[in-house]
Amino acid sequence: MPVFQTLYYAYIDAGLVPLTGYNPWHLHNWRDAPFTVFLQGNEEIRATDQGGLALQEVMFLENLGTLLSPKNCLIIGNAFGWSTVATALTFRGAKTVGMDNFPVNEGLDLTNRIFKKLDLDGTAVMGESPKDVAGICDEYLDGPLDFVLVDADHTNEALVADFWATKGKASSDCVYLFHDVLNFNMVDGFSRILKESHLDGRLLTKTPSGMAIAYEKDKVSRAFIDYLEVFSDDLKLYQGYRKLAEQTTKGRNPFLLYNE
Repeated sequence: MPVFQTLYYAYIDAGLVPLTGYNPWHLHNWRDAPFTVFLQGNEEIRATDQGGLALQEVMFLENLGTLLSPKNCLIIGNAFGWSTVATALTFRGAKTVGMDNFPVNEGLDLTNRIFKKLDLDGTAVMGESPKDVAGICDEYLDGPLDFVLVDADHTNEALVADFWATKGKASSDCVYLFHDVLNFNMVDGFSRILKESHLDGRLLTKTPSGMAIAYEKDKVSRAFIDYLEVFSDDLKLYQGYRKLAEQTTKGRNPFLLYNE
């Protein structure tokens, strides 16, 4: 069964209906329509901040499972566990730990119940990044980090701090995936990470949140690089495309063959 299908029904079984993957245009042009929130009891929306990985981003992650074989995974920003469970399902051979400092344990408890039901290796724990990262890795993981997903405080400073906290506990072939980089104007932070760490990386412009990914180029396969190419752009091309799209807000459609 595909990762997304297993993930979806795990939350259904827990009494939460995932709402995810929508086109913003279909929901009154709401920016966060693609991202995952949960409906409980047909009336209450359960979510933190802007929602978890979009359906399309879970699918992107799932295919990474054919290209990477990490042993220890860390998710910073567990919330209701959507990203943590998705990571654990993607990398079945790894131990996966989600951490969050959200003051209510509801999301951690839910994540751990789903982990138990699906027989996943790992846990979700209370902790604040960057200060608790090293201790959590030492206590709950079996070795250096091989995969990290950061979806916590959406500032350039926090992004950089979270990266360096995990880098200090990571193997040389660790892959770092960052959520919401374009949506929350964190390109400067991501660029700083690449410059200071000497890692290679891509802005995944074709993901709903504008994720970004960093890695040691000599430690990944050609197939991995080719896969990232599908989800990223030459930035000059991307910026040019955005300028064309901007014209549609001024009453002109540059994508029509003929314009009156």
